Amino acid sequence: MSLNDYKYVGLVGCYTKEGQADPFEASHGGVPHDRTLIGEGVIGIGVDYNGRLSYLNDGAPIITAKELENPSYLTILENVETDEGGVGVCVVSELEEGKWQPFKLSASNDAGATIRAKPAGAPVKSGGEYPCHITSARVVGFDGESRATSLLFICNYGEDEGVLSIFSSHDFESAFKPEAKFMFGDGSKADLNRQQCSHAHSTSIASTCDPYSPVDICVADLGSDAIVQFSIKSGRVRETGRLAAPQGSGPRSLMFNPKHNHLAIVSLEMTGELWLIRKRSHDGCLEGLGRVSILPSDWPSPASTESQFNLGRWASDALWSEDGKYVYAAARLHDSVSVFQLKYRVDKYRDNAVVAEGLELVQRISTQGRTPRCLCMSECGQFLLVAHQHSHDVSSFERNGADGKLSFVDKITLPNAACVKLIRANKL
Repeated sequence: MSLNDYKYVGLVGCYTKEGQADPFEASHGGVPHDRTLIGEGVIGIGVDYNGRLSYLNDGAPIITAKELENPSYLTILENVETDEGGVGVCVVSELEEGKWQPFKLSASNDAGATIRAKPAGAPVKSGGEYPCHITSARVVGFDGESRATSLLFICNYGEDEGVLSIFSSHDFESAFKPEAKFMFGDGSKADLNRQQCSHAHSTSIASTCDPYSPVDICVADLGSDAIVQFSIKSGRVRETGRLAAPQGSGPRSLMFNPKHNHLAIVSLEMTGELWLIRKRSHDGCLEGLGRVSILPSDWPSPASTESQFNLGRWASDALWSEDGKYVYAAARLHDSVSVFQLKYRVDKYRDNAVVAEGLELVQRISTQGRTPRCLCMSECGQFLLVAHQHSHDVSSFERNGADGKLSFVDKITLPNAACVKLIRANKL
């Protein structure tokens, strides 16, 4: 097979150390799983036109643990071309001494379905401890000039406090430079085991059609129970507000709606809920619109093993469909994805503004694995991939665009899978 046989190429970041990112490790010995299996780095997989999965490079890592330990999260810079073709990829190393590194991703000259990731620079300090999330944006006029700038936003979960670090580069071939660093301080202390200090967990960018307009980004702070809002304009980054989440809820995953950028969803890890929020048009401040559970009402059984882990509540990733109509939210321990439809009305007296009215459950389906940590929707909206940390695999689902429902397609073994990202195969 060759890359032409695949619709998408997937990059799977895997923990290369045992017992990672499990809040129950110290208190309960961690969620039961096969500890003999350890990740080898970043692995390439192919997704064919029916959603079936295959190894690229015969399953060998394209970025090894020797090159970058614990590559738990990555971002693909599709609008950045390298001098060798392909695209840019930036990967974090989730260790106490946090690092990240840029790579050039391209098709290999070797026969068969092979890709390669070549370092585009040396590892860079992430500005904090345990970086767990990285995302990127392309901004025009960031430095006051008309050229485009690539910005990287890195969430350092932190041992003592969460930190957001921002890096910039005009050219992927040149070095990224640090632009700003924000330390979030104390936690809410609602849960003394997990919220003594802040923990920056994810960042989302409010998309805009105007590349010259200010960039709004928000950070989910699991430790302080807050969504922290920033604005970037003319090279200046400033905090513009905070939205308090419910005490002890632990905001984890945050994503703005791709079609209605005043709406966003937040997964609340510690209460097993999904929170719909919006940015008000008159002042730009955030406000909550309502929460829904991502778990069945009878979960967990008091006699079950899962009940000992925070009463079975351990939400993880959440994302919008590409059409902005549906939300997909993963629940660890229950090992499911809940599908919600956005209910809204159009206000004709406010320039046909979309007014959200809530989220309605349309499906809850098994992820076919243990501990779904990361979700990834294909660009076309046809496929959803799920990375399972404790069953050591990635599963694929086909999505029905008419009603948002998922159907299981395939699964592939990948030890300690932490993150999966997709890019169209024809872009490499």
